[in-house]
Amino acid sequence: MGSGIFAGVSGVRANQASLDVIANNIANINTVSYKGAQMRFKALFAQTVNSGSAPSGNIGGTNPQQIGSGVAVGEISKNFNQGGTQFTGRTTDMQINGNGFFLVQQPSGTGNFLTRAGNFSLDSTGNLVSDAGLKVRGTSQASGTATTTSTNIFVPTELQIAKDLDASGAIVETHIGATAAPSAAFTAVQNAGAASQTIETVKLVSFSVSNSGAITATYSNGDRLTVRSDSNTVTTDPTTERLEMVHLPAEGGTLGPDNSSPGNGAPDGNPSQASDLGLFSQLAGANAVFPNTGGLNPMQGMHMNLQTVSVTNPLGLLYEGGNNYTLGANTGDSFYGTPAKENRGSVQSGSLETSNVDLAEEFTSMVLAQRAIEASSRVIATNSAVQQFFINQLQ
Repeated sequence: MGSGIFAGVSGVRANQASLDVIANNIANINTVSYKGAQMRFKALFAQTVNSGSAPSGNIGGTNPQQIGSGVAVGEISKNFNQGGTQFTGRTTDMQINGNGFFLVQQPSGTGNFLTRAGNFSLDSTGNLVSDAGLKVRGTSQASGTATTTSTNIFVPTELQIAKDLDASGAIVETHIGATAAPSAAFTAVQNAGAASQTIETVKLVSFSVSNSGAITATYSNGDRLTVRSDSNTVTTDPTTERLEMVHLPAEGGTLGPDNSSPGNGAPDGNPSQASDLGLFSQLAGANAVFPNTGGLNPMQGMHMNLQTVSVTNPLGLLYEGGNNYTLGANTGDSFYGTPAKENRGSVQSGSLETSNVDLAEEFTSMVLAQRAIEASSRVIATNSAVQQFFINQLQ
């Protein structure tokens, strides 16, 4: 039996796999941030009939004679080119312009998925989650080449805000706490120089996201919470540059040293010391809102700034379904931190990245694959007919 029939079978199999890839691309034409796959073929080993010979005397050399054995799937790789932009107007919808991936926590809680899909939302308790309910990860570091330190993005939906006032009514210090915190806890951390203290319960009204992933939450009394980068609070190592949370009172003005506290209610006079928990003191009971996880100070802003990651070789990522990827053996180095740094693209809120599948290209590839299958099938039929002819001659 000749090898032609086996070559024809390999052609049907390989091109059928190509059709499967094309079908999946077309099926995901409207999937948020879907990255189309491309299949490449490779020739199978060849049967050597004559290995050829070198020139000798008056006789020239001869070339080798080889008969191919068919075709196989060479590679199936993702196309990570940027997709289009779909404007939605929803703050929780985000896309990355450029390289990089968002991080979402795996259901097991032991690792993270990488995703380009930014169709997020806030759940009933204020967690920023994906469409599958996976918690979006944040960071307290502006950059880092080898750290996966992260925690869940949490935007408090309700807070109690205490403001210590001097005799003229000016704010000398502010305290943030969970709504379950009793008023007595605020009094315990009241600034010693304050003449009075006001306490109010506020609710989240809206929030915005900057290009660097920093979230600014606005509450019903006009106060805001946000984060900023503070290089004065760390060593000279830029990979540990800290993000600190900032409270911006509706009354306006710049928060000075008296608005800063190392967490014990006594202003330390220097908002740039590493002991500061952002620019406001931590109140007893506030851990219900800003938990201290991973050994990090509880108010360094990791709950209000997105974390993204870029990798050396995106083609080495393993696709896990649901627009999620995990690091693979050939991914290379990973670079974690805030967006818009270290080859991590910037974040654009209010829009989503669309699929990068080119429908015209997919239809063209589908026609080519269909014709290749038809031709390979004809090869099989022709080889079968020839073999049947010889069998009939022997009868």
